[in-house]
Amino acid sequence: MGCFYCDEHHEGREALMFEVGKMKAGTLYLFKDQAHKGRCALALGTHKKELCECTEQERHDFADDLAAASGAVKKLWGCTKINLGSYGDTNPHLHFHIVPKYEGGFEFGGSFAIGNDQPVFLGDEEYQEMIAALKKELGM
Repeated sequence: MGCFYCDEHHEGREALMFEVGKMKAGTLYLFKDQAHKGRCALALGTHKKELCECTEQERHDFADDLAAASGAVKKLWGCTKINLGSYGDTNPHLHFHIVPKYEGGFEFGGSFAIGNDQPVFLGDEEYQEMIAALKKELGM
């Protein structure tokens, strides 16, 4: 078993998310669980565990990617706040969760949980519409 984000086809990743596309330094993914409408993950394109392991250029490009992706989510789905989280204790590849929060909505006012006991799954067409909207907004 290899890296969750480096392996071209990783069963665990493909069960949880769809690839949206490559950015300057990372790859953007859309979560299948859309309890937080627009939830994504951005993974660094090279295998590093920590932000401090990146070159200066990687850090700048990855930060630009994170700002662009989170801005696209906010613009497309109008969330009140975006929560960003980078953990990786059991998945040691640098990645950030991009979690839109909506006032009065699921988990608003608290931290988000990595796993959700009541996931919200969409139809294939709706996922494809979301991916297309993200690609268009990000110029992919």
